[in-house]
Amino acid sequence: MYQDLQNRVAVITGAGSGIGRATAQLLSQEDCQLVLNDVNADQVEATRSELQAPDRAVTLVGDIGNPATADQLAALAIEHFGALHIWVNNAARSLFGPLASCSNEEWDTVFQVTLNGAFYGVRSALQAMVRNPGPAAGAIVNIASGAALAGEEGLGAYGAAKAGLVNLTRTTAVENARAGIRCNVILPGPIATPPMLAAAAQSPEGVEGWAAQTVPGRLGQPEEIARAIVFLVSEQASYINGALLCVDGGVSARTNSPRFN
Repeated sequence: MYQDLQNRVAVITGAGSGIGRATAQLLSQEDCQLVLNDVNADQVEATRSELQAPDRAVTLVGDIGNPATADQLAALAIEHFGALHIWVNNAARSLFGPLASCSNEEWDTVFQVTLNGAFYGVRSALQAMVRNPGPAAGAIVNIASGAALAGEEGLGAYGAAKAGLVNLTRTTAVENARAGIRCNVILPGPIATPPMLAAAAQSPEGVEGWAAQTVPGRLGQPEEIARAIVFLVSEQASYINGALLCVDGGVSARTNSPRFN
């Protein structure tokens, strides 16, 4: 579908499940070469083994909250495949609870992976991508959340980290546009990833009842976010830079006022 993606080299963090796994599968179908990262060795290897071309992918187990991991991912891409063209910052950490009871350690844990880890990835990606020739040197996609733009009870630390990620995206975009490097951010709505399904299952009416309250009446699928990512890293999106793309089925289009029916 996107011929320009053939043989492009992509790093995906949080590739062991959910959006990261779906993105790896779609980019593999586009004949990309992949460097997959996750903290869970079994899960990231399962992602690799399920790809259309598992021999065109390598894995690196590590915590993206450690700045050395991002450098290792960029180095692995260059050493194994010769270049780095795409970086998807998908890994995140969330903890549920009110801000008043959020400890220093919990706050720092969320930020270390969700925002700091994304920054480390952006920095390593930029340093590698500037070596690429041509007007399209690279594309970075950060995965934020609707919680970046509005308050969400129990997700204060996560929402604040994702809000920071939005600004990180825009600054990256304006600083590197003339180098041919684009950076965009996707704000997913409620997506049927393992953490979301586990959280929804705790609601009084379970996953189905919780999903029925959303604007489309269902949860989004990881593949629906992955398709947006693949578009943004392709040349079809060559003039899209610094953009916030809501992929949420219309959730962000509705106020949270009481319903009339």
